[in-house]
Amino acid sequence: MASKQKVQRNYDLSAEVYDSRYSDIQKEKYNLALQDLELQKPLLDLGCGTGLLKDFLGVDLIGCDISRNMLKKAKERGEIVVQADLENLPFKNISTILSFTALQNVPDIKKAIAELRKLNPKKLIITYLDKFDLVKEVENQFDIQEIRKVGEDVCLVSSHK
Repeated sequence: MASKQKVQRNYDLSAEVYDSRYSDIQKEKYNLALQDLELQKPLLDLGCGTGLLKDFLGVDLIGCDISRNMLKKAKERGEIVVQADLENLPFKNISTILSFTALQNVPDIKKAIAELRKLNPKKLIITYLDKFDLVKEVENQFDIQEIRKVGEDVCLVSSHK
């Protein structure tokens, strides 16, 4: 796991080219991960990057990211943005939390998942690269309802215990 400063710096540097490199891959992940799922508002997109999920869903959501440059891009898309890291979130009572390929970037995964639990979501949808295994950590805080293969990621669809 990388330090928060390193993650922030890397994403700040890649913000200008992120969409051209990753938008097709991200849209494929969104399609596979979210098919047949109902999403209740408010929606929180953790690790929102440039706001691609807002464009995909076509609905209002709150985007949270550690990278200022990524948030600038998300704000240009009309997303409500908040800068924060996944281990210290300034939110309460979020109905649906979505996080695509972000949790593996935090230094303390247990702390981040415990932080997600504090938000009391009805539904948690996270993806992470297949080379990581977050099932046990998520199971400690949430009931996993489904595990989906989403391209090179694993998607966990969970609810609050």
